[in-house]
Amino acid sequence: MRKIFLTVLVALIVSVQNFCGAVTLEDNRSPFHENIFYPLVRMADKAIEKKINGAIVAEVDRFVTKIYNTAQTNGYEIADIRTSYEVPCNEAGNTVILSIIFTESNYFKGGAHPATYRHALNFNLSSGELMDTSYLTDIGGGNPQFSLENVSRKLREHCEREKIYLFDDALPLKKLPENFYWDENLHVHLIFQHYEVAPYAAGIIDVDMNQTDCK
Repeated sequence: MRKIFLTVLVALIVSVQNFCGAVTLEDNRSPFHENIFYPLVRMADKAIEKKINGAIVAEVDRFVTKIYNTAQTNGYEIADIRTSYEVPCNEAGNTVILSIIFTESNYFKGGAHPATYRHALNFNLSSGELMDTSYLTDIGGGNPQFSLENVSRKLREHCEREKIYLFDDALPLKKLPENFYWDENLHVHLIFQHYEVAPYAAGIIDVDMNQTDCK
């Protein structure tokens, strides 16, 4: 198994990095806003390349359009809007996973604080298909690992370890979080957004479902 982990920092210089020997990643800045950054892939199979890049651009467009529509509808002034991203890439048997974790942030003038959201796109590089939660059964260790009971336990252990206060009614969980990704060690991470299970001050909570050390 080959493993590469790259955190792509917001930079003004376009950079190209190699991933798993199968794809290169190009850092791009949106022509519509100087703080909107996103990756595009370059690979031999142009059909797969087009499919992946289409999904990436659609995600960025969705975020930007939502913020500008919200500002226009409510008469808000946008003080800041930006994206950054992290990209783990793993090869597990014949499956090469490309996870792109976007951090999307916006701030309306006069607001108490910025609104920040983490959204993960997970791609199977052999097909270009987005990988939804059904893939967790095959690659992440089996469906029982992702039961509400077990995820609730992992969330509680994580928050106890990090001294994070959970809302009184956060546990047991009523539903699983929508966003997840695989890290460089093929650990599955579940993402809990601001206010989803804890106050804003707790930040975005990232639970490693393969974490075994609970001290």
